[in-house]
Amino acid sequence: FELPLYRIDMIAIFSGRHGTPESAFAQACHMLESMAPAVVWFDEIEAGINTQAKEGELARIFGFFLTWMQEKTRGLFVGATANRIDLLPAEMIRKGRFDEVFFVDLPLEDERLDIFRVHLRRRGVDFEGFNFEPLKTFTKGWTGAEIEQCVVSALTTARLEERGLTDADLFNATANVVPLSKTMKEQVDQIRKWAFARAVRASPRERYS
Repeated sequence: FELPLYRIDMIAIFSGRHGTPESAFAQACHMLESMAPAVVWFDEIEAGINTQAKEGELARIFGFFLTWMQEKTRGLFVGATANRIDLLPAEMIRKGRFDEVFFVDLPLEDERLDIFRVHLRRRGVDFEGFNFEPLKTFTKGWTGAEIEQCVVSALTTARLEERGLTDADLFNATANVVPLSKTMKEQVDQIRKWAFARAVRASPRERYS
């Protein structure tokens, strides 16, 4: 839509670097109205729940946000991301606040290979001729960040040996990554259980692998 995108970092809001969280959040919302039309992205909106914010202060911030979302009249398209949406109060995600709730699960097989290609391309690696297919099995349950770390690790190995990167380097690097889906399996399963019943899946495919 050729509109500017503004990102509100909720971790920074609650850090105290910009004054009290309550004041900083309200100022940010009012400032955004003066910049309309625009797209607004509240990043890690549940961050305050995982900080040392006082319960009363947190309630006032969420209360202000709910009222602002309901009453704002300027041309702002508002979106938010959350790692732990199950921690948010129910009134924040009901219809009327946000039009829809989407769940972005761990990437599927083909999506994981696409992420490998993205990070290799960003680093100027010519991967023509690479056989990516075995990585589908080796990276089951991985996040995008874990795939990026695998690429970085493989590149480091190749550069230390003063040679170009090979697909074998990528395969070898997978052995050093223990995915979050294993180390935090119970939490990941809990989030999935919540989301599968309450959100629209971002991927159109039914098979999650």
